Amino acid sequence: MANVNAPRGLVPVRKLGGGSITQNAYSIATDYTTAIYTGDVVEMTGTGKNVTKSASGNTDNVGVFIGCSYIDANGKPVWSKYWPGVSDGKTNIVAQVIDDPDVIWEVQADGCVAAEIGVVADWNVGTGNAKSGQSGLYAVVSGTSATTGGSLKIMGLVNRPDNAYGSYAKVEALLIEHVNRAVVAGVGGI
Repeated sequence: MANVNAPRGLVPVRKLGGGSITQNAYSIATDYTTAIYTGDVVEMTGTGKNVTKSASGNTDNVGVFIGCSYIDANGKPVWSKYWPGVSDGKTNIVAQVIDDPDVIWEVQADGCVAAEIGVVADWNVGTGNAKSGQSGLYAVVSGTSATTGGSLKIMGLVNRPDNAYGSYAKVEALLIEHVNRAVVAGVGGI
């Protein structure tokens, strides 16, 4: 069966060495107008603990966005799987971010063959889905042999019956260009 083209961003699977996957609270500036979806990589801005959506190739990522809460313009508390990127009176915006650099993520690749396990790759932000709140981010793995310069270290193929090497393969990856991870030559980074 062919793999399905259905990117969902970075989805937490487990931690290196075991243990629980947890998230921490960050903030989003009330005037930040870029949508952030569950599974999008985020970085901190220079002001407080504000986060913004990371661009592909960014090297100072803080983690992966998994939702947010805020008070809407009518004073109503809201929980959302995504930040809509609309500056319309929302206040008290709290982003939940999985910021542990040892989390292993499932991510759809544009394509992947066995020889690409162990390479480093970047991602494409894709198009998020406002209805589901899910990211459209996917890894750009196909045809790469890089061992440095990418944000994601491809660890292996996700082992399940609906997944195989080829186009739209789901892979496991580490977010190696992370503010809480030292960049090691030959592993990733700039």
